[in-house]
Amino acid sequence: MLSKLVTYYRLGITNVLAVAFYRVKVKIGYFEKIMPIDKQSYPDRFFTTMNNDNGNENIRTVDTKAFGWMPVDVKQDIDWLTSIINHHHITNNRRHWSRISDFALAIGDIKGVWELSRFTWLFSLTLQYLKTGKQAYLQRLNLHLNQWLESNPVNQGVNWKCGQEASIRVMHLAATAHLLHQDKELSSSLKLLLTAHLQRIAPTVSYAIAQDNNHGTSEAAALYIGSAVLLQQPACDNKAQLLTWLNLGRKTFENRCKKLIEEDGCFSQHSSNYHRLMLDCASLTEFFRDKYQLSAFSDAWYQALKHATLWLDSITDPSTGQTPILGLNDGAQLLPVTPCDYLDFRPSVQWAYQLFLKKTRYQQGDFQQLAQLFHNSEPLKVNEPTLHALNSDYQHLKRGHWRAFLSTPTAKFRPTQCDALHIDLWCGSDNIFIGTGTYSYNCHPKWQDYFPSTRAQNTVMFDEDEQMKKISRFLYADWIKVYVIERQSHTLSAKYNSKAHQHCRQVSLKDKQAIIIDTVNSFTKQACLRWHLSPSNWQLSGQTISNKYYKITLSSTVKINKLSLVEGWYSRYYLKKEPITVIELIIDRPGIITTTVSKVV
Repeated sequence: MLSKLVTYYRLGITNVLAVAFYRVKVKIGYFEKIMPIDKQSYPDRFFTTMNNDNGNENIRTVDTKAFGWMPVDVKQDIDWLTSIINHHHITNNRRHWSRISDFALAIGDIKGVWELSRFTWLFSLTLQYLKTGKQAYLQRLNLHLNQWLESNPVNQGVNWKCGQEASIRVMHLAATAHLLHQDKELSSSLKLLLTAHLQRIAPTVSYAIAQDNNHGTSEAAALYIGSAVLLQQPACDNKAQLLTWLNLGRKTFENRCKKLIEEDGCFSQHSSNYHRLMLDCASLTEFFRDKYQLSAFSDAWYQALKHATLWLDSITDPSTGQTPILGLNDGAQLLPVTPCDYLDFRPSVQWAYQLFLKKTRYQQGDFQQLAQLFHNSEPLKVNEPTLHALNSDYQHLKRGHWRAFLSTPTAKFRPTQCDALHIDLWCGSDNIFIGTGTYSYNCHPKWQDYFPSTRAQNTVMFDEDEQMKKISRFLYADWIKVYVIERQSHTLSAKYNSKAHQHCRQVSLKDKQAIIIDTVNSFTKQACLRWHLSPSNWQLSGQTISNKYYKITLSSTVKINKLSLVEGWYSRYYLKKEPITVIELIIDRPGIITTTVSKVV
């Protein structure tokens, strides 16, 4: 109980009260009263035909892929209430969204239903239409929207339950209107649909803010963008309300960036993918602000987003666009309008550079299309990458081809997994010690427990205990704080002391090797060091593990009880897992373990 009380205090009294107040409102039916189910009809097509008979052959088309990997045929009708994961159908969707639980629908992970209702398929059909000029693509797009509303009347069912899901739809609808050159003269149906979404988002934005994560930034962006687009219409009947929502979006986004983005640019969720989602929301917000020449955000907002851009750039491999799999990854991607893989972060880095640094980061490639379709009004400078230090919840060391990312949580925001002193190691574009990802937020308990656990991280596990105990599905007690002891150009030392265990890790990058030294103390039975290896044919010989390209040697100042290769799992894409090889080294006395990684000549 004491741990719970301390945890709630660390979450913030204001946040805890906001969540409690939201739950009271749900219980007494408040939201049913202020936003009742509305089965109104929509008078015309959402998007109208353009003068586009010849198309534009320079447009690169995209396929719709759920969670970034699962192909979806958007030329066929879609069952909006059936999970694309397990094909289970929601049967109690006629209730108000506030009367439905995410985790009591008997369909498994709710994201299997939510995914296509984010409307990412808009871009596949829109780009096909822009490229070919064929009306069939626009007709299918409008048909999907009509069928979606038949299955999901305003405020009815699971697809209206989450303010962030509604916000992503707003941003995708507004972006599609821009691509089709219709954002300044929306159809009456699209105006009604956007307004209905803003009416859904605004009353619960305080709940989103209380999460101290991407919900607040996404919903702020949607309120601002949706209102800004509607305010451009020749006939604007509810201007006062739209200005209120616009200012609420601006105020909320300013507040969220001030609180949630650290001085080094790290976002509160400590996740490479959620960082991208937050940054893309900010980029789209700034794009529409610039396009409509609205008043600028504060200098502090732009400064925070410049740092957030540089943070994402610093973890992105420029030749592949891939990043370490840091923190949670739910498959979210705003504006998938390039042929690039979901794991290629260069489109977002390039776009944010253009908007917040007024520079271009990369030369030509498929990743350019996002920045080209949503470009700002100012001329750009060619840019060399800016050196940027990660020095809050992650540390970044670089020397030659070697790069290391070390998790050093500051316990400022709630942790999402037991990854204190986890390390992600790269040589060039090769990710040697890898992050294992998320897999699913609601699945079989075996996997629900595995992926966020200490055993799924590149760190030390003491006495088979987790670094932190879970209070609920997404909340831990006894948050670990890591202290950086010493940092030099190519060497870093950091440690944590939990209630029962002590772990100090030193990382040193040399010209031809990376050396990791782990000092472990204060445990009862054993300390187990794990290294999750990139998929390859790894072989164990004595105290050396190797493949064709790298050699990993382990040693200890005390007897090694066990050194073996075991099976582990990793999830690069949400809801997709694959087996990998894991090194396990076990000692039963305090000691120092040295891991040396070198490239095979």
